[in-house]
Amino acid sequence: MDWARITLTTSQEASEAVSNCLFEMNAVGVEFKENADTEVDLIAYYPLDDRVGARIQKLRDFLAELPTWNIQPGPATIDLQHVKSEKWEEAWKAAFPPQRVGKRILITPTWHDTPHNETDILIQLDPGMAFGTGYHPTTRLSLELLEGTLEPHHQVADIGTGSGILTIAAVKLGAKQVDAIELDPTAIPVAAANFQTNDVTPHVRLSQGDGLKGVENRYHLIIGNILTKAILPIIPECSSRLHPAGIVIFSGILETELEQVQSALEANGFECLQVISETEDNITWVGIKARLPSQTKVDPI
Repeated sequence: MDWARITLTTSQEASEAVSNCLFEMNAVGVEFKENADTEVDLIAYYPLDDRVGARIQKLRDFLAELPTWNIQPGPATIDLQHVKSEKWEEAWKAAFPPQRVGKRILITPTWHDTPHNETDILIQLDPGMAFGTGYHPTTRLSLELLEGTLEPHHQVADIGTGSGILTIAAVKLGAKQVDAIELDPTAIPVAAANFQTNDVTPHVRLSQGDGLKGVENRYHLIIGNILTKAILPIIPECSSRLHPAGIVIFSGILETELEQVQSALEANGFECLQVISETEDNITWVGIKARLPSQTKVDPI
């Protein structure tokens, strides 16, 4: 079988919504490639059939609709190429080997029978199913900080859960309960399926929502692999929804935006504890961990 390769260039902020749209149209796989600080190439593969034109038109309509959700699609260019099969599926799978993150976390595609130790935290996810599958620096930064922070009694909120990878990791690291919150309705069934695959569903409350708006629960840890544009507005909400000495972990932050995020955290009573970074394709991403004081004023429940 030959394949249609659709390359769509869009903004960082639109990349998650566009990726979910591509999978909603039954893409076999989606690759993320950053080509600038604010732009992403999403490369999707479909069978080469008579529905290619309809898929392109649906994508154009979807991109045109994004501004009505206050999401700017950026360049929004679409390129179509014919790809000969030549065992393409095997080659694509070979591009996504199992990978280790931190000391114990092992991320593996569902098709890969990966040898692992009893102490490994095994997470099974297929690349490209939704935003956050371990093949991007921001996900790895979040996981590394999470592994070094989470304690078994913790109640956790995962803001912008996407594929659910951070929620899965939190449960397998021992979290008592995780609220997985996702704005994009098309990502909800993907996350739910991943929770089922990884046997964490009983410990997860999955909901559609915009950050912490309307949330009444209180947490020991709030984590968000989201862009700085989404982080800044929820920092005040985090301070009121955390227990004393509660912790936030954010990634999705460009190196040039770190000072802005740190200032916002400190203005809301947080102490910055740790900053880590990773550079890929000449773009440096940052993860940050910060904590409230052991005694802090919180909104009554």
